[in-house]
Amino acid sequence: MKVLAWFGFVLAIIGGAGLVGAGYATVVQVIAVLGVLTVIGIDIYKDKTPNQYAVIGAFVVPSLIVGMNGKATEKISDGLTSLWDWADRNLGDWVGTTTVGLALAAVVISFLVSHKAMPRGGR
Repeated sequence: MKVLAWFGFVLAIIGGAGLVGAGYATVVQVIAVLGVLTVIGIDIYKDKTPNQYAVIGAFVVPSLIVGMNGKATEKISDGLTSLWDWADRNLGDWVGTTTVGLALAAVVISFLVSHKAMPRGGR
């Protein structure tokens, strides 16, 4: 079974690279965002708690969305910017660090908490 899993993993890399190389990078981004949102939804649905997969997805999906074009993604990007502005104003002074320092601290703490308190896949 592990060989089959690795085979599928390699095929996914080849397929993704092929689509990007053929000029379908936007399609790959949309598939990636939908995939991440699906994983987040399944992870939270299992036990009504965001576990490691949901936390990692929440970290990755804003970058994927901001890199896309379109009106919907522009509105989401604006919302993410507003959220970040609020966090930077309200938490930055409290933590006593720069914007990048606050972002890195938030990511590190979220990963540590998800790793220690919330096992992968809601197990």
